[in-house]
Amino acid sequence: MAVFLASHWENGWAVTEIKGALDTTTARELCDYVAAVTAKHRHLLDLIVDLSERTWADTGGLAALMSVRAMLEEDQGEQGELRLVCPEGRVERLLRDSGLPQALPVYPSLEAALTAPRTTVASRMGGALP
Repeated sequence: MAVFLASHWENGWAVTEIKGALDTTTARELCDYVAAVTAKHRHLLDLIVDLSERTWADTGGLAALMSVRAMLEEDQGEQGELRLVCPEGRVERLLRDSGLPQALPVYPSLEAALTAPRTTVASRMGGALP
């Protein structure tokens, strides 16, 4: 299975689109790609990963999404925000069943992800600042 990654800027967000599979064999590609984007754009604080055109995902892909979150937190501290776009379907069910939406916000469309209010550090941490 192959993955195609592309990024563009929209409304102050870096939007990374994933087309194809996001699984154990392609997870490293996503992590490497996001690392390259953040290295190139050190001011990047907010990232949307768009899974709308994915054909497959497995637990390796979910682990890659959590790795991306960890990379952003390491590079940006508590300033950055990561959102996922995933319409209803097989991958959305995998996300929901895994409990990942409790750790990362998931939106049904890119428009919904772009227009939702930005979260604050306190709200991402359950209301308490470190």
